[in-house]
Amino acid sequence: MQQQEVHLVTGRKKTIYIAVAGIILILALLVLGTVWTTRAAQKETTDAVQSVSSLYLNELAGRREQVVAKNLKSNINVINIALGMIDEKDLRDLEHLQTYQRDIKQLFGLERFAFVDSDGLVYTADEGVQDDIDKYSFDYANLSGPSISVTGLDSPNKKGVIAVPIEEPLDLNGKQLVVCFMEQDMDTMLQGIFMKSQKSDATFCNIYTKDGIALSNMVLGGLAAEDNLLDALEHAEYEGGASVEAVKEDFAQGKAGEVSFTYNGIRETLSYVPVEGTDWLLTYLIRDSVISERISSVSSQIILRSLVQLLLTALLLVLLFGYILYQSRKNAKLLLEKETAETENRIKNEEMVQRLALQDQLLAEKARQEEQSKMITALASDYRSVYFLELDKDKGICYQSRTDLHGFQEGERFNYLEAVTDYCNHYVLEQYREDFL
Repeated sequence: MQQQEVHLVTGRKKTIYIAVAGIILILALLVLGTVWTTRAAQKETTDAVQSVSSLYLNELAGRREQVVAKNLKSNINVINIALGMIDEKDLRDLEHLQTYQRDIKQLFGLERFAFVDSDGLVYTADEGVQDDIDKYSFDYANLSGPSISVTGLDSPNKKGVIAVPIEEPLDLNGKQLVVCFMEQDMDTMLQGIFMKSQKSDATFCNIYTKDGIALSNMVLGGLAAEDNLLDALEHAEYEGGASVEAVKEDFAQGKAGEVSFTYNGIRETLSYVPVEGTDWLLTYLIRDSVISERISSVSSQIILRSLVQLLLTALLLVLLFGYILYQSRKNAKLLLEKETAETENRIKNEEMVQRLALQDQLLAEKARQEEQSKMITALASDYRSVYFLELDKDKGICYQSRTDLHGFQEGERFNYLEAVTDYCNHYVLEQYREDFL
């Protein structure tokens, strides 16, 4: 009996030892597994953030470049509109021309609106005739299209210059005005496109010339000591086969690209795209180190909380292991059922929203067609010829035509500008054609 009791006690101790060892082993595995998983997740998250940041930068740079190009085209249109407003009265003499220039400056909010004649003299609104054409980079004698450039690159007060050739030179007292240009402060020209960068920001937008000179904001978001981006990149460390020479080549050729580097111990990614119609490159910079530090801080807090939770779990592991296992399975089943129900509801809601949207679209299209049909019917009762024109597309269609004149037939489609020009040439007296058009 005593021998049996000894064996029983020994067996219980062995079971206890095994249970304790098992608990310790499980705890150790949980701790090590949690640390390993957290670190692996941290690395994968960092890689994912870098990948997403790259996509984010390229998307931002591409969209912002479109905004800049559109803004520059808008300024070119301003010049073309201004040229379309000039008449013979404005070209009587220099005084009338300057009055016209001042009116244009005030109307469009320009800093300078000037003309260049065939001899290279600059006609301004307030300074009169100047001979400072050499400070501008456009070639007035051979300019065949819009030119966008910058003056004062070596000074903080940079000026944006947009020059447009005059197709039919304007005569001013025997002088031929061949080029018209506007000049504005770069911050004014790009107003509303950029926000001033702060050193605490994580992303920075800027425009550089192909030589690396910043046209707005600060180089590398104010982190660089250099005044030139390419000079600053000379002191950066690169990875993945990237190099400053490749960046310089891209800038020189006006090619889009992306590069990751470490500058002054801070890891950054720079995305750049050329700005249409210029030799500028728009850049977006993101400080990977700022994001990495935030992720590292979050990961450290996760590890700490996990360790505390594991220690508490170890104290209750013997009594609650079975219950936790059961409860976790039950919770997993309930969660799966809940997610399934939510998914089904979401799908039903999405289908309902799509149906309602399609219904609204069909009703709107039907109403538009009915309104158009009523309008055409009403016009047809009062007019012998009815046409539907889409001026922004230069398209037209004949809905009702005269039978006593040669022209478009009902249902025939045509180009509006071509048709009205042809009409002018055939039915309008030559001395009135220009005013008619």
